[in-house]
Amino acid sequence: MNVYLFELKAQLRGFLAGVITLIGVAVVFLYGAYPIYRDSKADVQRMIDGFPPQFAALFGVNKDVFSFGGFYRFSSLYFMLIVAIMACGWGLSIFGREKRSKAVDFLFVMPASRIRLYAAKLAAGLTLTIAAGMLFLGTVALIYAQFGDDPTATSIPLSRLLLAACSLFCVGVLFLSFGALTAVLLRRIRSVSGIATAFGVLGFMLVSLPEMTGEEKYRVISPFTWFNVSEALDHGRYEAGYAGLAAAVAVLCLTGAAAVYARADARGM
Repeated sequence: MNVYLFELKAQLRGFLAGVITLIGVAVVFLYGAYPIYRDSKADVQRMIDGFPPQFAALFGVNKDVFSFGGFYRFSSLYFMLIVAIMACGWGLSIFGREKRSKAVDFLFVMPASRIRLYAAKLAAGLTLTIAAGMLFLGTVALIYAQFGDDPTATSIPLSRLLLAACSLFCVGVLFLSFGALTAVLLRRIRSVSGIATAFGVLGFMLVSLPEMTGEEKYRVISPFTWFNVSEALDHGRYEAGYAGLAAAVAVLCLTGAAAVYARADARGM
């Protein structure tokens, strides 16, 4: 049995549903809602001024939503939330499949080492994450092309916008690693969607900590802020320290998951 192809096929329906949701939200936000915000600035400004600071910080609302770049920054938190839930769900589902189906003993008598099986599953998860990221990049590029008459959009080079959009791929890999590690550590996985949603919502809520407290140090525990969209749009780069932190956390999670997966017996799994 080709584990890689099997996992891709098994995740296909969920992948399509997730990508359609992601692209749909991107179209609704960037192509549908942004022109309304831009053309109704006075009314929207009064609405924003009426928000409590904590509410505005939690939902990423700011006074920069009237430009294309500012609205993308606002929208990116919701794009990250969707991708985080999707990718964490893939990690949980792919690496926890045998636990949920009570077929761990069958998996470990297959004519392949556990590390090879783990690598095939990880490759499937990364393939799904990359494919979702590429489809999102294409969608953003097409939407951007529709705003050729908007100076706030044309002032942002397409290359920088796509770099900012790559944050979703980075978030996807990070939460895929969270899902993989959680799947091999849990003795029983009752609800893939429930656990994945909890991870995604927690990541979303932690974004507000630096804003509400004014303390930069809280970014260390807020994974969505490790990929600073503003830095990508304004300067064409990500912050090296936080990018390195994200890479280190993902590698540690995936390495730890591999170690547990390779050493656990059927009863422990």
